[in-house]
Amino acid sequence: MHPAIDKLEKQYNLLKDFNKIGIVANQTSANSKFIPSTEVIYKTTQKTENAVVTCVFGPQHGYGQTEQDNMKETPNDYFIFSDGQKVPLYSLYSNTREPQKEHLENVDTIVIDLQDIGCRVYTYMLTLAACMRAAAKYNKRVVVFDRANPLGLCHQNKKNDWHLVEGNRLEKKWHSFVGWYDIPMRHGLSMGELGYYFKEHDNLNLNYQVIPVENLSRKTQLSELKNLKWAMPSPNIPCWESAYFFPAFVVLEGTNVSEGRGSTIPFQLIGAPWLNVRKCMQFLKESSSLFLYDASQSDSIFMREHNFRPTFNKYMGEICNGIQFHVGKAENINLFALGMCFLQFCCNAHPKDFKWASPGYEYNFKDLPVNLILGKEEWYDHFETAKSQSNSENLKILFKAIKEEELSFMKDLSKYLIYQE
Repeated sequence: MHPAIDKLEKQYNLLKDFNKIGIVANQTSANSKFIPSTEVIYKTTQKTENAVVTCVFGPQHGYGQTEQDNMKETPNDYFIFSDGQKVPLYSLYSNTREPQKEHLENVDTIVIDLQDIGCRVYTYMLTLAACMRAAAKYNKRVVVFDRANPLGLCHQNKKNDWHLVEGNRLEKKWHSFVGWYDIPMRHGLSMGELGYYFKEHDNLNLNYQVIPVENLSRKTQLSELKNLKWAMPSPNIPCWESAYFFPAFVVLEGTNVSEGRGSTIPFQLIGAPWLNVRKCMQFLKESSSLFLYDASQSDSIFMREHNFRPTFNKYMGEICNGIQFHVGKAENINLFALGMCFLQFCCNAHPKDFKWASPGYEYNFKDLPVNLILGKEEWYDHFETAKSQSNSENLKILFKAIKEEELSFMKDLSKYLIYQE
């Protein structure tokens, strides 16, 4: 299995008649030999008729991925290819997060190659959507060089349910740059497939094309995806395990629990100075039937006590009581449910210590970040109640209701699936 960008090694004509090309990418965007996609495309245009790179666009964190999360903007600059050729480098995470008319005056085709990690809160999918809206507005073409979703593609299991789709759909009132479309937290789609949904959802009159990943199927095992060559797609996703646990613990960005930023393994390692780790691990073990698809397979996930001292972000310089999560059987873990069970413990066991982060999250300065992340106010109400009483039964009711939302999502999107089972 190889990313679509690999096809340019032999199929030069894929770029034929793309004319003036604007590339949306970052340092992670590379072929299987780790040659940057910008360089691959640039050199391919030199062998192709009617194709030339005129600019590069960088998403959140910047093309060089030097900036941290949450409104750490990057300026416009210049991009220099290996032969010294220089083109404009436009930031899509600054005062604008969508290509502007002046950015596209010298562009005919927007080529997008970004590594998504399969979670609604990860912003690269919204950069794709923003590029598509701009392309429709200014009559440009969009071509996605697709990549495998490292968290797997949704597919139907033996019970005829959709597997690897997790979490409620986003309510419209919580639109932000970490959620614009009514999709679950873990969506089980590739970037190319998401683009087909955006095209119809936004009613875009647009020439949209996807170059697919070869030998990828909906039932490609997570064990195989885990072993693909890895380049960190953003500063706090250094390894596959951090990407894997992201849908579970990204919600901690909306709390005073550290999601592991400032450690070497964010989202896999979480904690706080006040967290009772041993009681938490015991609670999660007792609640495992809520987040394991098959509760009898207790070796699906492992937890161990692991303290850490963040070098930046929450609790910088302080020792945090932490839990490191280890994957046993990745297909058997409902990541969204795992995150909700962890929040349940924090609210039940630490009602005075646990707090919600204040507004000021991804360009929304009025709403609580937790509502923007979870996309459903019912969660906030549930966890506020959990601070004063045990309401685990209500958690089960919420999970049951979410199951219906997951199924409705797949009924809406099944026609956009590129990869088959």
